[in-house]
Amino acid sequence: MIIISLLIALAPGLFLFWYFNHRDKYEPEPKRKIVKIFFLGALMVIPAAIIEMLLMTVVNRSTAGLLNIFVLSFLVIAPIEELLKYLAVRKWIYKSLEFDEIMDGIVYTVSASLGFATVENVMYVLRLGIETGIVRAFLAVPGHALFGALMGYYIGKAKFNKEKETQLILRGIIYAILCHGIYDFLVLAPSALSSLVILLLVVLLLWIRKQLKKAEVDSRQRMTHAEHVQLAKEVMNTSDKDDH
Repeated sequence: MIIISLLIALAPGLFLFWYFNHRDKYEPEPKRKIVKIFFLGALMVIPAAIIEMLLMTVVNRSTAGLLNIFVLSFLVIAPIEELLKYLAVRKWIYKSLEFDEIMDGIVYTVSASLGFATVENVMYVLRLGIETGIVRAFLAVPGHALFGALMGYYIGKAKFNKEKETQLILRGIIYAILCHGIYDFLVLAPSALSSLVILLLVVLLLWIRKQLKKAEVDSRQRMTHAEHVQLAKEVMNTSDKDDH
């Protein structure tokens, strides 16, 4: 039973990890770096759990009802988790030469997010059972991936726009926190609101698909440009040899 529970907990994160990396088809990232960011994202569960437990104790003592849910969702859980995912990307891969297109921002941030989500999912499934794992496979884990893709798109744009770098990064972080906060609020709120979680994820999915297509176009154009440059160099080298 434990093995089945683990498989159910791991499957959604690993599938989405494969899917988003598969979309990076023009200039795929080194597997070792992607896996490294995945595991760094997974490690972020530890500081997140510690900080959240400390803050939840304070919040639960001072608030109740919907206010309590709002504070926990928007001011505790969402910002802590999204900032830690961002930290994994910013500190260990953002300045790397391998990070050389907008798609990389999506791929690396989603990898960190899914590392985080996978460990979190294993903890929930082992504690609450297979049914929880099945529900989270369609809601929480895809949610983490979508929040990461949303933030990653702007991180990718920021890398190549020094004038607006800080502005774009902040926009990505804020959007991710807001969407994550809305998700948590709807999940924790009374059942009448919980049903809106699916609508939120569908809207996010449609938005992310559009950004993925933009990133793919950028990646394809970069590859075409690189091929033209390489061809021009080869022509020039051939011409030089002929002159000699």
